[in-house]
Amino acid sequence: MLYNDYQSIKKSEGEIVMKKFALPILICIIIPNILFSCKSGEIAANDGIDKNPDSNIEIQKGDKQENQKERLDPDLPEKDFGGYNFTFFAHRIDYIGDWVGDGDPRELVSEEENGEPINDMVYKRNLAIKEKYNVNIEMKTNSDDIGTLRKAVSSGDNSYDAAVIFNNLVPGTVTNGLLVNVENLPYIDLNKPWWDPAAKSMSVANQNFLMAGDLLILDNEATTGLLFNKDMMVDFAIELPYQTVKEGKWTMDALNGIVKGAAMDLNGDGIMGPEDRWGFVVSTDTLHALLVSGGGTLAAKDKDDLPYMDFTSPKNLSIIEKAMDLMYNPEYAVNVHGKEEYNYPMIFEENRILYIWIRMRAIEFLRGMESNFGIVPMPKYDEAQEKYYSVVNPYTGVMLGVPKSAEDLERASIILEALSAESRYTLQPAYYETVLQRKYTRDEESGEMLDIIFNSRIYDIGGVYSFGNVFIDFIELSRKNNRNVMSYYEKNIGKMENAIDKVVEIFKSMD
Repeated sequence: MLYNDYQSIKKSEGEIVMKKFALPILICIIIPNILFSCKSGEIAANDGIDKNPDSNIEIQKGDKQENQKERLDPDLPEKDFGGYNFTFFAHRIDYIGDWVGDGDPRELVSEEENGEPINDMVYKRNLAIKEKYNVNIEMKTNSDDIGTLRKAVSSGDNSYDAAVIFNNLVPGTVTNGLLVNVENLPYIDLNKPWWDPAAKSMSVANQNFLMAGDLLILDNEATTGLLFNKDMMVDFAIELPYQTVKEGKWTMDALNGIVKGAAMDLNGDGIMGPEDRWGFVVSTDTLHALLVSGGGTLAAKDKDDLPYMDFTSPKNLSIIEKAMDLMYNPEYAVNVHGKEEYNYPMIFEENRILYIWIRMRAIEFLRGMESNFGIVPMPKYDEAQEKYYSVVNPYTGVMLGVPKSAEDLERASIILEALSAESRYTLQPAYYETVLQRKYTRDEESGEMLDIIFNSRIYDIGGVYSFGNVFIDFIELSRKNNRNVMSYYEKNIGKMENAIDKVVEIFKSMD
């Protein structure tokens, strides 16, 4: 739903018109089907990463918000680039939705300070790099990501030094050979804390073309979690979940036990609908988010860094079954995908939703909410699971790459490393401030929950590459409350494996 539409709805005199409610979700469904149809798989072992023995998931070690006073500087040479215009290419979005900002990425450039935390820190960060290396940081955007990059690479156009790529455009970008192998970027050190090791999961056959980390906030905004209504919790005499999370006891069963008692048929018509109170509000992507939070992924990778489909392993089927039990119960849960009658931001603000699944960007769209709400990570499968896992949405997240047509890889790697390091001490604290300094989430616990969420990020290569259309099909199962996962798998495994084979062949042929 578009935020501007939502505000106009609230201002209207009781007339609710939701014509654009499903636009962001529909775009998520349509775009992959018109892209270059390539695919790929999951998450690989790297230094600085812990591995869950029950899955193929790897996550970052350390605390996202480690002591900011102990600044670590990058290992970079002194350079004067003579006023060079270092240019990012990025996707242009022509609307404001609950998963993306106002058209252009806000973490790349800023013309001047205006009092807004993220804008001002981007300005200060870029100014620091400008003064140190004598470069100007610029950005160009276009809604035709793949077409623009393909044209630049094929023609040798060196206009772009780096590119920010939406996850749903990764297959067509990487498999078309448009990006430089990260190993060929001499001053990029992925072991430094300003790089997110979760992005290494996007490699295939030990070839990696993508990065993510503190230079970006769109990856934060695409990370999934849960919001809960604090005031409703108090009214129901339910203990806030913060301590449960910290004790490692925040599980799907724990969530289920809370939400199933919260729903009520408020209008007395005997049918649960948009005018009633709900325990849990979800979307189609929630099923995938719960699969990952339970320790699974659509695709895993073997010892040779080659992907294979894994969502029907016994453990993953058990996770999916428990997730479906949580999502599919019409007595207290509702999937609002495509249901224009459910103005879910307004319902949440009206204290008629106890828990709601979100991408983190949605928090900033609740700045007008009068009731208190809190943030928690997606739940574990059970208490035996050692860690929480938070998926970066396979469509709305972003990653970073360097186009093959970039003129100077040494310069590109120096500036990207410098910007990323500086962002750790400027942009990322500003992002936390922006999220937390909303009147009703300003508490110490919310900051701790964000640490847990962002330190447990996962990129599911099976979701991003959607081998054989698996991600779209998977969320379609969710939309229809369909439990026949094995039936779908058996009918489509050949198509998925063929898609993987094509991607592996392409990766092995690239340098």
